[in-house]
Amino acid sequence: MNMNESNSNNIETKKNYIITSYIKSLTDRALIYINSGFPIHLRGSAGVGKTSLAFHIANKIGNTILFICGSEEINDENLIGGYVGIKKYYIEDNFVSSVYKQKEISDKLWKDGRLLTACKEGYTVIYDEFTRTPSNINNVLLSILEERIIDIPYINYKEYLKINPNFKMIFTSNPDEYIGVYKSPDALLDRMITIDMDSVDEETERSIIISQTGISAAIANKITNLSRLIRKNISNKAYASIRSSIMLAQVIQSGKIKMSPTNLNFKNVCRDIYNSSNISMGLTEEQKNDLNTVIDNAINIILTEN
Repeated sequence: MNMNESNSNNIETKKNYIITSYIKSLTDRALIYINSGFPIHLRGSAGVGKTSLAFHIANKIGNTILFICGSEEINDENLIGGYVGIKKYYIEDNFVSSVYKQKEISDKLWKDGRLLTACKEGYTVIYDEFTRTPSNINNVLLSILEERIIDIPYINYKEYLKINPNFKMIFTSNPDEYIGVYKSPDALLDRMITIDMDSVDEETERSIIISQTGISAAIANKITNLSRLIRKNISNKAYASIRSSIMLAQVIQSGKIKMSPTNLNFKNVCRDIYNSSNISMGLTEEQKNDLNTVIDNAINIILTEN
């Protein structure tokens, strides 16, 4: 199961979550949209901090949080619910002593799915990487987001369930070109306000690296400049992400690796970490060599020793 639920008091963004002017701006806008009745959609490349920001916003809202991680395994039963068995019971009639009657009654047993529970109870749902779930499964969200109602196939259930007014949704997704991502229907995207997070500003990136690794500001500044220069020269927006910068900082710190354009070990570490984000995209050897050249050139520019 790729779905987790907990009270918002127990799901918190990391205590050292950095609030820069960039993050504050995103958060303030997101809360305005949510308080106006619209779900929000944080869209951007892997590693830019979409999920962390989603939890930060959800904690600001203050409701119980339900976290759903999109995947092909999610189905209608996970989200809405389904029948889980049959309950049988008997009614005996022996009012007339000489006549004995027995009637068997069977009822299907229904179990609410997590999303349905959230709709009833007024939770804040974080649907992380929702485009990894097949589009036809996500169609159930259309009436939830637009009409604020949901159709439940209970036996003899003749009315739609109205959504709890405290119910909120925060979506995150990667770009459509990512492997394992389904194109989201326009009808669903039209029902949410999308905030693009293709990149964060330099101050935020540097602050995140420091807070997540405890590395010095001087080294964090070099890593930030290195990653941003590499990113500038690569068309793939997922390349040299903040996640890669954090990895590099942690490896440098734990391995006591000197950041120097003449240190071959450092260059190889940079190649391994920066290229990791693209391994799944089927790079050819030539393409990888081209990326390594970009990395090496950036190292020479940023770390040239005086």
